[in-house]
Formats: sequence, C-alpha cells, structure tokens
Amino acid sequence: GWIDVSRPLRPSTPVWPGDRPFELQQRREPAFVLSSFSTTCHVGTHLDAPLHFDDTAEGVEGIPVDRCVGPAEVIFLPSERGALVPEDLPERWVPVLPRVVVRTGSYPLDGEIAVGFCGLSAELVHWLADRGVEMLGIDTPSVDVFESEDLPAHNALLQRGLTWVEGLWLDDIAPGKYLLIALPRLLEGAEAAPARALLKPMD
Repeated sequence: GWIDVSRPLRPSTPVWPGDRPFELQQRREPAFVLSSFSTTCHVGTHLDAPLHFDDTAEGVEGIPVDRCVGPAEVIFLPSERGALVPEDLPERWVPVLPRVVVRTGSYPLDGEIAVGFCGLSAELVHWLADRGVEMLGIDTPSVDVFESEDLPAHNALLQRGLTWVEGLWLDDIAPGKYLLIALPRLLEGAEAAPARALLKPMD
C-alpha cells in the first residue's frame, strides 16, 4: 500500500544551476561491489533545515522527526507557474491535518531546474501556519519560484517554525488523506539532506 513519491537519484537527476550533480562511483570485484556517491545535499527529494537560511540555527539533526511521519493531506493546485496564494486553494477548504502536501504538476520528473515551476507565496505559508499546519511538502525543486531573489516562502517557513520537503514526485497521487514518511538522511551539521518519501492512502 505504500507509494514511493521520491525522485530517483541518478546522473541525469537535475540539480540547481551551480550545484554538484549526482555521481555514482562503483568498483566491481569478483566477490563484491563497492559504491560511493557525491552530490549536493539539495538533490531530488530533500528537506531543508533552518540552517539553510540562518547560520545560527540547527542543521538536519534538528528537524523534528515527528513532523516527518504521520497523517497528511494531499491537495492538487494545478498551475503553470507563479507563487500560489490562499485564493488558489479549493473553495472552503481548510487543513484538518498538521501535514499538507501540495501537488502542482508544474515540474516534470527530469525537467531542468529553471523558470517555469510553481512555488508558494509567503501569504499562503502564513495562512496554513495560522491553521495549524506544521509540515509542508511540494512537488517542485523549491518552495520559492526559480526567479525569486528574496525567497519569501523559505523565510516565512523559517519564521513560523515549519518543516518542509521539496522535490516530491506526485503526478499519480490523487488528492486525499495519506500516511506520510519523509525522513531526511541524518547528515549532522548539514543545511539539507535527501529523503525517501512515501505515502499510504488512509481511506
């Protein structure tokens, strides 16, 4: 019943311009295989820690684990680009769970990270936080649109103390209630970490 909503890590996995791409090195011996890899911490499906935008804050080790596991609601907000605002939410919808996952459908599986995908507005982040949301997920490389320079969504999430996961793969996920697992690798002292994200329908 579990659905993997992580983006696979492979050499073709897009990374933010200037970031280190994913590279897998492998040594094959007669009796065993040994692999190592190198990449940016923001590759594919990943969580940002507060340290990403506050050099006095905690790294990945400080992300609350209970935020990353539990009931979540997936909502579909189809949009070609731009920062989503509260008016984009379904009519009369309010969150009933502390975790909300936003499917925008605006970023393909191996799409270049460039102008064109959706993000969240600071206004929407505050609207959700005011209604008890503690964890946000999105199917784009960033909670902010590509061209943003002041990163209002990231800063609003940091200000409100939310946890967030970026780069989910949700194209086959229907709106509804699910159990969510989205745990970052425990990269102590890092400002972000890749995650394996899973959803299981609750209905």
